[in-house]
Amino acid sequence: MEIFGSVKLFWFLLGFAFLMAEVMTPGVVFLFFGLGSWVVLLLLFATPLPTSLQWVVFVIVSILTLLTLRKHLTRIFAVGKKGVRVDSLKEPMVADAYIGREIEVVADIIPGKPGSAELNGTVWRACSHVSIPKGAMVRVKEVKDLVLEVEPLAGAE
Repeated sequence: MEIFGSVKLFWFLLGFAFLMAEVMTPGVVFLFFGLGSWVVLLLLFATPLPTSLQWVVFVIVSILTLLTLRKHLTRIFAVGKKGVRVDSLKEPMVADAYIGREIEVVADIIPGKPGSAELNGTVWRACSHVSIPKGAMVRVKEVKDLVLEVEPLAGAE
């Protein structure tokens, strides 16, 4: 298989084409075929392989990585099935990044009636067990769905 003058170049370009297809399409699928191509490429640097064995390795690696890693990577990149919302805030590491942050209230917060606070340049719904006026600084205690539970900063009450 002397395509493009080199078998190694063929596998490199095939893997690159799959990765470009991944970038341009929704979902996480082509990535695994790109990985399969590059595994074959790495094996070719170690030892020569017959063409048929190269294709067998490509298919096996692609399918195994697809079956074992797709669900995990889909969750990381928050790519959901059509009609299914993937909420990255339910991932503990994402929600934990907001907890403890000090932010400004942009609309009065009254117990039982959410107000608003600005976090990372975005206005979020915010709730609290105490009344907090617009302009006050608060600390994020918890993230529930898309609502921030906040508390006034010590001394600012």
